[in-house]
Amino acid sequence: MKDIKVFVLTGCPYCRKAKQAYDELTDGSAYKDIHVDWINEDEHPEIAGRYDYYYCPTMYVGQEKVYEAHPGQEYDEIKENVERVLRTALNA
Repeated sequence: MKDIKVFVLTGCPYCRKAKQAYDELTDGSAYKDIHVDWINEDEHPEIAGRYDYYYCPTMYVGQEKVYEAHPGQEYDEIKENVERVLRTALNA
C-alpha cells in the first residue's frame, strides 16, 4: 500500500466533489486505511511547486500522477477516478 497526495484549491468545485467521493468510498471500506495527504496549494505552494500538474484536484500515488481533474467533469467521472486512485494505492 502506498500513500496518496491530493493537491486541492480553496473554493474549487472539482476538489469539493473529489473530497465527497473520497468520503463515500472510504466509509467502512478497505480504502479507509490508506494514508492521504490533502495539500492545499494556496497554503503550501512550496510543496505544490515540486509536482507537475495544472488542474486541481490532482492525485499522486507515491510519486506517480494517477489522476488530474479537467474542467467540466461531472461527479460520477470524478468518483470513478478517485476510486481508481484508491485501488492503485491499495494494490501498490
